[in-house]
Amino acid sequence: LMLALACTPAPRPRDRHGNPVDVDLRGAPVTLLHFWAAWCGPCREELPRFVAFAAAHHLRVVAVSHDRDFAPADRFLRQYGIPLETLLDDHGRFAARYHVRVIPTTIAFDADGNVIDRFDQSVDWSDPAVARRVLR
Repeated sequence: LMLALACTPAPRPRDRHGNPVDVDLRGAPVTLLHFWAAWCGPCREELPRFVAFAAAHHLRVVAVSHDRDFAPADRFLRQYGIPLETLLDDHGRFAARYHVRVIPTTIAFDADGNVIDRFDQSVDWSDPAVARRVLR
């Protein structure tokens, strides 16, 4: 049993074609791993400000949707003109790897893949205190 668990690949989100994606959170000075869903009210409210914050500070974003498929996420992003590529974690296995218990959740990583900070709820991305926590 231990050998089987050791050989089991880590859970991976899928791209829009259904292909598993290896997510590497290293490299960029700051990478924001953002878990959201089109059906989540707080996510829908927060997402435009989150994307604007990331763009204003030139941050890398890895967005992961908890929707059942890409259609609702795509529809929401198009409807509100939000330029965001997103991956799909419809069973929540990738999110469980990062101990995500609520969405939205955003985890900030440094260039070495170490956690800088974590937000386990909707955040006011226009708040300078939030920027100070992420942009160290």
